[in-house]
Amino acid sequence: MSVIVKKAEKIQATVESLEAGFSFEQFLAAFQAQYPKDWEKVQREYAKHERKTKPGKSHPMPEPVQYMRNALNVHMKAGKSN
Repeated sequence: MSVIVKKAEKIQATVESLEAGFSFEQFLAAFQAQYPKDWEKVQREYAKHERKTKPGKSHPMPEPVQYMRNALNVHMKAGKSN
């Protein structure tokens, strides 16, 4: 299950709010501004995984910034942007 409810739609809305040729940093800032509670949830979920994982072990969730980078990459590769 995705950490962000309706992630694809929120990624799409964020991309549509930006000018063509935007950078990942611009995307991340726009997402954080438009969906602050979702951004907090991503950070909370990552922290929860970090706390629950035993020392020396890893967990499957990437760091929050990388999580958003992956979400944007999946969106762009799917050809959903205009």
